Amino acid sequence: MRPNCLSLDTIRTGKQIEKILRQNGYTVKSLQIALNLECPQPIYRWINGQIMPSIDHLYHMHKLFNMHMEDFLVSYDDASDLPEEENTY
Repeated sequence: MRPNCLSLDTIRTGKQIEKILRQNGYTVKSLQIALNLECPQPIYRWINGQIMPSIDHLYHMHKLFNMHMEDFLVSYDDASDLPEEENTY
């Protein structure tokens, strides 16, 4: 039997991170400062779905926003729970 492999959706994860930032009154710049990043580029790459945040960054954001680390991530499985017009997979 083949194990069920779950994969993360980088595009929807980026949108989720952007949504959490907005809801908590953070900008890319303020998150950059909070995470002690030298430049904002990694955050823009997360938001644009180009790369995923590291475990370290997820952990710091979990502490910063008082949320579970999993709340920042969206899997392809989670996309099936979205309304039909948002579910493109």
